[in-house]
Amino acid sequence: MVYTALPDMRIPYDNDGTAVAFWGNSTGVYRWLTGAELLETQDNDYVLVASGAGQGGMGGTAGLIMFFPEQREVTAVYAFFDSGNADITNPVQQMDGVAGSNDSGNSLDGTWETASMGGGMPVWANAFGWRADIKPVSFTGPKRTIRVFQTDPYERGGCYICHVYGEKAAGQTPNDIIYINHDDTPGVEYAAAEDFGDRPLGTTSVRQFRIKNTSSSLTANTINIQCNDTDFAISTDNSTYVVTINIGSLAPGAESGTMYIRNTTPAPGNPLGPRFARIVTIVGSWT
Repeated sequence: MVYTALPDMRIPYDNDGTAVAFWGNSTGVYRWLTGAELLETQDNDYVLVASGAGQGGMGGTAGLIMFFPEQREVTAVYAFFDSGNADITNPVQQMDGVAGSNDSGNSLDGTWETASMGGGMPVWANAFGWRADIKPVSFTGPKRTIRVFQTDPYERGGCYICHVYGEKAAGQTPNDIIYINHDDTPGVEYAAAEDFGDRPLGTTSVRQFRIKNTSSSLTANTINIQCNDTDFAISTDNSTYVVTINIGSLAPGAESGTMYIRNTTPAPGNPLGPRFARIVTIVGSWT
């Protein structure tokens, strides 16, 4: 049982300002995803999010298009789409590619690059493919917009699951809050998810972290840190654990004090399974 937290390097496109829509190569954007649909494509249970399309012509491609709030280095992906067959084990439902652009305004215009997929495309193996069959993605540089797609003559593009991995490109969003590793490489920003490893039931593990204001000129005010997960909690003193922490402000370049994240696995007899927790940090204002 692997427990991962702080931070999950999966791009949190459901709540980071990314605009996501169903897309077809002849129709372009044909429907924006709702908040509930974004959460469904981000989870791990393979519930179909219907596209509502059903238009287009033979030889089409369809899927999800993501307009990021800044350029991002996209490094990996795992996705499955609707082939019109209710059986998730149908291999037709695998994705067929990823393409990216820095100048598209309406999903059909602009210059697009098809990513290299040196590890091949995700293929259905079992319910845990979302963690075992993540495939590397390689572009020649960062992208502002990406399309994750499948070949579908009717441009249905309905999505079961779509996990995109990566980070913002160097120099993008200079006024930001980042997470600092305080266990393995103190003072260094996390480059990968904090992995709690294979954990026995009925045990507790604690890791340390900090946050840092990367702005060179602005103070981050009214900072709220949340960890809303059944098996995880956060703390400023390694004694009182809560689901949310409030910090008054962080000056330009400043780091917070040490904070803690505690993972408590379920009691013996409960189901086993992989989990991950997402820590969300919100800045009220920059001055």
